Amino acid sequence: MNARHHIVFIEDDEAEMATFRRLYEGDQFELTGVCIQSPRSVLAPLAEALGDRVPDLFVLDLFFPAVSDPPGGFTPDTIDDARAQLTRVLVAAQELEGMFFDDSVLAKNDKELLRAGSELVYWSQRMLRHWCDVLGQSPSGGIALMRLLRDKYPSVPAVFYSRKATVADVKAALAAGALDVLIKPHRSVQDVEAVRIREILAGYGEGRGPDWRHAPG
Repeated sequence: MNARHHIVFIEDDEAEMATFRRLYEGDQFELTGVCIQSPRSVLAPLAEALGDRVPDLFVLDLFFPAVSDPPGGFTPDTIDDARAQLTRVLVAAQELEGMFFDDSVLAKNDKELLRAGSELVYWSQRMLRHWCDVLGQSPSGGIALMRLLRDKYPSVPAVFYSRKATVADVKAALAAGALDVLIKPHRSVQDVEAVRIREILAGYGEGRGPDWRHAPG
């Protein structure tokens, strides 16, 4: 029987940690979970959890508090901007709803329907990014975490695991040396999506090359 792949999952949310364990821990993977609130705080709890062992793969949440900025929060100065972002999303959703239930649009103007759908996606991503900025969550925090781990465990590859990543975030993560950015499955499809993600993690755990893909700088 083959040894289980040893994965270290690092996250800032205990509920997400519990979900990850439910979806992936078992006969195929040995899982070590480390919950931290700041990238800078990772090395001590990780060393305590691992001892002298070196895992096969790091799976990292991408959005952490940015190293250079303290976590923020919604305040009277930022709540109006947050409401404005949400209003744009609701307007886009209402436009799409009106078009989607209009048979003439569905039959004759599918490109306009796709345009309205893309508007909804655009404003939803803008809203989410704005809220992440207000709350001090940033992909730069996850990338800083990965670099700390790379210095300490240079032979262990890493993938990110995120629900909020945009195309720009994915490009930044890959340029920094991550092997992949996997999308956390939504709770409505977790069990189905977990089968596919489990196969991907197993492939990386077997080693798509033992070295990191280093980016300049």
